[in-house]
Amino acid sequence: MLLYLHGFRSVGLCYKGKQIITFAPDALTPNLSYVPTLAIALAESLIAEYSKAHKICLIGSSLGGYYATFLAQKYHLKAVLVNPVIDAYKTLLPAIGRVNVPYQKTSFFWSLNLVESLKQYFVDSITPELYCVLLQKGDQVLDYRIAAHKFKDSKLIIQEGGSHHFDNFMSQKDTILKWAEEN
Repeated sequence: MLLYLHGFRSVGLCYKGKQIITFAPDALTPNLSYVPTLAIALAESLIAEYSKAHKICLIGSSLGGYYATFLAQKYHLKAVLVNPVIDAYKTLLPAIGRVNVPYQKTSFFWSLNLVESLKQYFVDSITPELYCVLLQKGDQVLDYRIAAHKFKDSKLIIQEGGSHHFDNFMSQKDTILKWAEEN
């Protein structure tokens, strides 16, 4: 069972969420709240509900990768991270203010309190064997080298070019499914 955690300013059935559904129709692609504590609470409730009958593998993109790192460590779950944010409480500090969500044509107010709340989900020391990390050097939002360093002992796939969006995401379908199946 794949549980997709989308990034900041996104929704569950965004570009990657829709593609995940094409190769894993039973995948969970929830719309996470912009409030970090609510986003984590929803993900934890889904893990609790579905882990009784299924082996869960997280897929986290950008901010969702930050959340997936926290949840993978807490619940000892496998995770695929796609251009993940490593230090969200620093990375998202400049975003304070009104934030547009293009997928829903809505917006929300991103406050200093919300940024500060991200600190509680920071994972300093990881269990490398839990993670498969997909990075593209052309990511214009995040420096891929920061994630490459943090996850240096994990399975790392680093591609030339690309973008934060992760170009040619479908080319990673087999990697994702294989990672989810491995113990």
